[in-house]
Amino acid sequence: MTSTQPHLKSDSLTCCPLTPPGVGAIAVIALRGDASWSLIRSCVQRPTGPLPEQPKFDRLYFGTFGDERETIDEVILAPRCDRSGALVGVDVSAHGGIRVVERILMTLTEKGAALVSPGECVIQEPQGGHDGWITRIKNAANLQMMRTTTRRAAMFLMNQAEVLPAAYTRIMELSDAGREDDAHAVLQSLVERSDRARHLLVPPRVSVVGPPNAGKSSLINALAGRDHVIVSDLEGTTRDWVTVPAVIEGIELTLIDTAGLRDTPDALEGIAIDRGRVASASSDLRIWVFDRSAQAPADVPAILAGLGDRDIVVANKSDGAASDSWSDILGKSDRPVLAVSATQQDGLDEVRRAIVCGLGLDDFDEALPAEFDPERLARISAEYRTNSVSITSLAAKIRNSIVLD
Repeated sequence: MTSTQPHLKSDSLTCCPLTPPGVGAIAVIALRGDASWSLIRSCVQRPTGPLPEQPKFDRLYFGTFGDERETIDEVILAPRCDRSGALVGVDVSAHGGIRVVERILMTLTEKGAALVSPGECVIQEPQGGHDGWITRIKNAANLQMMRTTTRRAAMFLMNQAEVLPAAYTRIMELSDAGREDDAHAVLQSLVERSDRARHLLVPPRVSVVGPPNAGKSSLINALAGRDHVIVSDLEGTTRDWVTVPAVIEGIELTLIDTAGLRDTPDALEGIAIDRGRVASASSDLRIWVFDRSAQAPADVPAILAGLGDRDIVVANKSDGAASDSWSDILGKSDRPVLAVSATQQDGLDEVRRAIVCGLGLDDFDEALPAEFDPERLARISAEYRTNSVSITSLAAKIRNSIVLD
């Protein structure tokens, strides 16, 4: 980038930490607004003297941050600009102590900056002009990236900022050229990938169900990588459904531990079982866990026969011998049954892979276009699934669905 002098934009001053809270080697604090450099000049002194009146965008500036009361820390300043060459803010890199970050933010707010969330400090490009809708998609991807918790989701959104506008442009070009089949093919691929992509951005709910003492809680703890749920040999330990966060192959999940399914005279346990059934019915996937070392419940064959694509079956406690009844069931079942020992961490990779496949993400390519905005996807999907008009009308409707956010 050339070292041109910035021209100032008119907006309010805001600040926020860009790095997570807690102790770290480095912390980065964002200051945004037309007067950001003026504010920084009042807080930072270089060894050679004051900061220049105007920064250069190809330069980093080293100095000491403080006020009339105290010297807070040594910092490195990175002036930021948008594509038009306008100054939009300054990134302040300091040591990562909690107190250092607090004092820098306090000083900035005392001097007129408003403390906001990190998402509000993302630098957004101007949205005007003929291609303003493209910029809106890119800005939305950048904002949503701030809320992601996994690298895979962040990479997906980073890619979509570029490939999604290109895909929409291609659909409209094909439609305008009268190439109806080609336009529909591109749109079909986009919609199908988008249906799967939502699991990267909104944690899917995976219920773990089955009879008491089958090892459901042990399996959840093993998949989560830590002991979230109480484990006991006493039947009925889980009295209500419990949610546990987990990340599997870069996908954030919500695992749901449910009360063991059985007939019980205990009214409280019965309510917990009913609540677990409701939770599992609305889940994206269900994992059925059975104790293969015990006598198989009489209804297991009927349960296995009635399961669908969103059901995974686990025969737990594979570190011991299978009971005769389970040996018979496993020998006759046409449905895959995964042998697992949750306590010994054996067979977990197969369960993880089954979860990823059940969510449709086993062959998902984050570099291909997929819609990440639910409202826009609903409009685009409606055009794809119900359209029966001319290709010219389809092009106009798709264009309106994209542009009129």
